Amino acid sequence: MKFEIEARVRRASGFTLVAAIDCEARSLGLVGPSGSGKSTLLDAIAGIEPGARVVLDGVDCSADPLEGRRVGYVTQDALLFPHLTVLQNLLYSPRAEDPGEVPAALGIPRLLDRMPRSLSAGERRRVALGRAILSRPRVLLLDEPFAGLDETRRREAMSWLHRIRARTDLPMVLVSHLGDEIVGLTDWTIRLEDGRVVDSGPSASVLRASETRIDNYLTGVVVGPGRVLVDGVDLAAVVPADASGGVRLACYAHDVLLAAEVPRGISARNVFPVRVSSVVRAGETFLVEVGKPALRALLTAEAVERLGLREGSEAVAVVKATSLVYLGPD
Repeated sequence: MKFEIEARVRRASGFTLVAAIDCEARSLGLVGPSGSGKSTLLDAIAGIEPGARVVLDGVDCSADPLEGRRVGYVTQDALLFPHLTVLQNLLYSPRAEDPGEVPAALGIPRLLDRMPRSLSAGERRRVALGRAILSRPRVLLLDEPFAGLDETRRREAMSWLHRIRARTDLPMVLVSHLGDEIVGLTDWTIRLEDGRVVDSGPSASVLRASETRIDNYLTGVVVGPGRVLVDGVDLAAVVPADASGGVRLACYAHDVLLAAEVPRGISARNVFPVRVSSVVRAGETFLVEVGKPALRALLTAEAVERLGLREGSEAVAVVKATSLVYLGPD
């Protein structure tokens, strides 16, 4: 989607947002410290904050109200209708004809008959996300949708959204202050500070050293006790004894090691050849993407140079079994 946005907002408190964005991205990230204007810019795109020029894929919706812009807006508070079941919440929009595979993709089929008050915070977020997707929006706006979740639930919710992103062509704008969310879910990022755009570019390149905790998401099939087949590679992982069929796994980029040749005498059980698909600066480090399976490794500049890593080069990936976290059935 092509984003053309010009926002000028002046608040009585003295805060002023002046932002101009002209980029093309499947998913756009907004980062910056608290009070930098991220949520205000999201409100401007949605039409809640008046006065902004917003053109999405060539369609000027600047004069349209929120309900006329066809945006799905998911805030930190899920804001479900308390008197409606999960299924009724999902189908609330007039454009939502059938839930289709969305409940399964979000892991909520068993919740469809329940009321919002009986749901956990993570479940409410997933229902809110499903409702927004089923409204068939032109773009999905997400304002720190994982805030307040513990680390396990946050990574699980991210994997669900990563799955939706992989299965649909729905453009997204994600507000977050965590690097793993931005790099894992967006391809272009805008950095705001004091109401101004201070950086813009591929998501990994906009990160800073303090924001380089980055997740990898994998899906595979259990082929034996503690063994999961992912993209043709048999990986050792810590999965429940009763796990079977398709499963979802995650590991941090800093837990993926790369070597020039197969190392000897190490405890790591997952050692397999990979091909480098990209090398991108991420803060003071480099994010090296490899496949198959598709993984991101976070390396120092010295390591990238010493190993001669570049697009198309070959390497050996090393991942400890304990670094692969089970996130649930696929």
